Amino acid sequence: MPKIILIIVLFFITVVQASDTANERQLSLVLLEAEDYLSVKPSKSLAMLSIKSDLSLLSESQFFRWHITIIRAAVSLNNLPLIESSIKQLLAHKSSAEFEHQIVSILSGVGIWLRKSGYLKQARQTLLCALTHNKSDNKKVKLLTSLAIVSRHLDQNENAIKAYNLAKHIAKDKNITTLLATIENNLGVLALESDNIIMAESYFRNALAMYQLNSNRSGNVLSGINLLQIFLIRNQQQNYQRLSPSITRLTEAFPNETRKSTLFWLKTVFKTRQGLTLNKHMLLQLEKSLYNIEDRKLQLSLLKHFAKELNVNIELPKQAYQQGQAPLWLTEISQCDWGELAHFRLEDLHKNEAIP
Repeated sequence: MPKIILIIVLFFITVVQASDTANERQLSLVLLEAEDYLSVKPSKSLAMLSIKSDLSLLSESQFFRWHITIIRAAVSLNNLPLIESSIKQLLAHKSSAEFEHQIVSILSGVGIWLRKSGYLKQARQTLLCALTHNKSDNKKVKLLTSLAIVSRHLDQNENAIKAYNLAKHIAKDKNITTLLATIENNLGVLALESDNIIMAESYFRNALAMYQLNSNRSGNVLSGINLLQIFLIRNQQQNYQRLSPSITRLTEAFPNETRKSTLFWLKTVFKTRQGLTLNKHMLLQLEKSLYNIEDRKLQLSLLKHFAKELNVNIELPKQAYQQGQAPLWLTEISQCDWGELAHFRLEDLHKNEAIP
C-alpha cells in the first residue's frame, strides 16, 4: 500500500513538473512574439503581455524582459499607469544582478514616465544617469532623443537641438535607420514650433519615408499626422487628400487618444475649408479633443494655426509641471547620484568627443 501511494505521489509531481515546463515554454514564446511586435504593433505586444500569467515560471532575465517590453509598448500607447506598475515590479528585484544588467533600459523607461507625468527636471537627471551607465550606440541614440524631448518641454530648444544632432551623428555613423526616423520627426516638430514650415515639412517627409521603410506603424501615424498639419498650414489640399486616407486608417486602429484627437482637429479644419459649418456640438467636440492631447506644445500649435478659422476660443489651463518631490520609489535606484546629476550637463559625458 505505501508503495502504491508513493507511486501516485510521484506521478502527480511528474505531471505538475511537466505542466510547469509546458507553461514556461509557452510564456517564453509569448515573450518572444511580443518583442517581435513591439515596433510594428505595440498594442498587440501589450495585449499579449497583459494576460494574467504566472511570471514566477520565467527566468530572472525573462522576467525583466517581460516588464521592459510592457514599458516600451505602454510608452507608445501613452499608458502611464502601466509603465509605473512595471517599473515598481522591476524595483522589487533591485538587488538582483539582472537589475544592474538592465539598468539603462529601466532608467530609460523611468525617464519617459517622469517626463510624461510632468517631473521634467527629474526626468532629465534620470536620462543623464542612464547615459553614464550606457555602453550601446543604439541605446545612446534613444536616450539622447528622450533627453532632447525633455529639453523641448523645458523650453531649452538649443539643448534639444544639440542632443538631436549628436544622436543623428551616431545614428548615421552606425546606420541605425529606425532611430533616424524619430530624430527627423522630432527636429520637424522643433522647426514647426519655430515657424520654419518649409524645413519642418522636409523633416516630416524624411521621417515618414523612413518609418514606412521599417514598417513602423506608430511612427507612420506620428509623422503622417505632423505632415498633414503642415499641408493644412500651407493650404496644400491635394497633398492632404493624398495622404489622409492611409493615415486615418492607421490612426483609427492605433489606441492613442493624442493621435486620434489631433487627427480629429485636422480633419475638421479640412472639412470647414470644404464648406462645413460647425455647430455647437462640433465646437464642444473640438474643445474636448484638444484636452485629450497630452502634449501642451502640440495643443498650442493647433490653436495658433487653426483656432481663428474654426472660430474657437479655448483657453488652456496653466502648465502643470511637477516642481515638488518625485515619487519616493525613484530614490530606490541607487545607481544614480541624484545630487551630482542635478548639476550635470550633456557636455560632461562627451569631454573627449566633438558634439556636431
